[in-house]
Amino acid sequence: MVAFALRTARADDVPWIVDQEGRPDFAAYIHRWPAETHIANLSDPDYRYLIAAAPDHRRLAYVILAGIDGSAPVIELVRMLVAAPGQGLGQALMKQVIATAFAELGAGRLWLDVFEDNTRAQHVYSRAGFQESAGSRQAAVKADGEPGRLIIMEIVAAPV
Repeated sequence: MVAFALRTARADDVPWIVDQEGRPDFAAYIHRWPAETHIANLSDPDYRYLIAAAPDHRRLAYVILAGIDGSAPVIELVRMLVAAPGQGLGQALMKQVIATAFAELGAGRLWLDVFEDNTRAQHVYSRAGFQESAGSRQAAVKADGEPGRLIIMEIVAAPV
């Protein structure tokens, strides 16, 4: 696995984020947002953008969390994209994201949705402790315009 550090995203990360969203291998699963949306979200207190960077500062992955500014301790993992999947970075990154959500941001629940046919992502989430919510499967349109089904998954903080 590649070593990395997690840092807050900056405006100069947005072109890389937009490029990653536009990759053909993510076309079915990642709804592309224009750069302006990401720029606006960076200054919105309800969002937290994180970059996983290698020791040489290369960007390896990004994460978008939402619900940060809410009064309820529920945070959504909006997006997690690893630039080079299959090298173990997803598992290590997910552990840090969970720690950030619960320990730093005070979440009581972290949730996400994932397309039913995105088995790679489901595997990462399941291994990290996420479980499918009861009655969670919902019809949705995938990013490529095809019909799909979303699975809602969640992880709840351990009682203190």
